[in-house]
Amino acid sequence: MIAVIGATGNVGRPVVAGLLARGARPRILTRDPGRARCAAGAEAVLGDLGTPGCADEVLAGVDAAFVVTAGPDGAAHDRVLAEAVARHGVRHVVKVTSVATLPPVRDSYGAAHAAAEDAYRATGARCTFLRPAAFMSNTLQWAWSVTGSATVFQPFGDLPQAVVDPADVAGVAVRVLGDPALGGRAYTVTGAEALTARQRAERLADVLGRPLDFVDAPPEQARRAMTGAGLPADYVDGLLASQSDPDPARGGVPLPTVREITGRAPRTFDAWLAGHLHHFT
Repeated sequence: MIAVIGATGNVGRPVVAGLLARGARPRILTRDPGRARCAAGAEAVLGDLGTPGCADEVLAGVDAAFVVTAGPDGAAHDRVLAEAVARHGVRHVVKVTSVATLPPVRDSYGAAHAAAEDAYRATGARCTFLRPAAFMSNTLQWAWSVTGSATVFQPFGDLPQAVVDPADVAGVAVRVLGDPALGGRAYTVTGAEALTARQRAERLADVLGRPLDFVDAPPEQARRAMTGAGLPADYVDGLLASQSDPDPARGGVPLPTVREITGRAPRTFDAWLAGHLHHFT
């Protein structure tokens, strides 16, 4: 059996769908019974990684686990999960981290992901790490300002990133979970082309058929917005430092990983936009 942690997120949902399509019956962890019903055929564990015993319940008796954690609680959740992986002898862990873990690690955001990788390695499980570039789905953060004022606010707007569709990261994960020969290594996962945030906004404007203003927001403005939304200041500082890293090796150069692992080309940003345009109208 395969456990899926983060089963209702942008990557976890297509992982569950891909496993079901292959005839597997994954065990998923979710706090929302309604979302669990959407994954018909999966075994659902209702709970939260902050609840004692929840990690044991979802990992007991499984052969492999797919794990994606996010946000300021991600590091604590990974520690809990790694301890449970060791207790239950899970043989293979596929963990989504970040290009920020590529050495040398330069900021606290990357350091937290690198520490998570180390924690899973220490369990004795075979570990596969997927290190994606920025997700195309991050573009959805613009929806409120695009619909409200026809404006995109984004710091570091001229740094190129080979943004990747979360479904392509999921496709890589499903293949790795199904083929032991692909496991036990780290993969940097990117999209097909490197685009700046400004260029992505221009493409969005073209598809919408109306102009959008692009504001290369000062980092301090972005920091105030994120801390004002409730994110811890130290987490925000690490995230912004990671986003500002100009090293093209950290997701700035398209790589063939998706094609090599899945046998198909990664989805383009234009194709992703076409499927999500309703969020911006």
